[in-house]
Amino acid sequence: VMATTKLSEEILVSNFTKYKKRLIAYLGDEAAENVIDAVGGDEAFMRASYATTEDTGLAYEGSLCKTILNLTSYAIKINELLPEEKQADKNSLVKVCLLIGLSKVLMFLPNDNEWEVTKRGMNYKFNDALDGALRSGERSILIATNAGIKFSEIEFEAMRINDKSVDDDYSRYYSSPLSVCVRQASEIINLIYKKK
Repeated sequence: VMATTKLSEEILVSNFTKYKKRLIAYLGDEAAENVIDAVGGDEAFMRASYATTEDTGLAYEGSLCKTILNLTSYAIKINELLPEEKQADKNSLVKVCLLIGLSKVLMFLPNDNEWEVTKRGMNYKFNDALDGALRSGERSILIATNAGIKFSEIEFEAMRINDKSVDDDYSRYYSSPLSVCVRQASEIINLIYKKK
């Protein structure tokens, strides 16, 4: 069994502080507070995991904040590679990257089954107390909308892009530059951190 990444308290706080500063910069104080409160507050967000299984390399306390910050950086870089007339709006891009993982704070709980953690690398389990068969992006939209955040059609599409199969022809041919940047950044993150 591989050793799980462990972030120090200092790094957890630092990552969350960076995340929250960006959220406030792009959404304003009130919306940022509402969104974070909706998922259980600063502490819950700061400690949340981006993934559930050890093999992803992203299933540990604090990985959500750290990964969202990386996702945002990659998405911005990918967007800059596009011809200017094809680039996504940077504000929309950052907004979506900062909000797309919201649902994970509620969806993933530390796994209390020691055997599943040590033998199968299932560090987190799904929270089956949540209502509705909503995928991660859909639940993030719901949380953000209920917290007073509005989305354009293109932002809404991008918030759901990781919920869709890569075989979804409609998404493949008609996705906005915003969705393409978000999906590519997500795939790069998965590639970089995935354990063999």
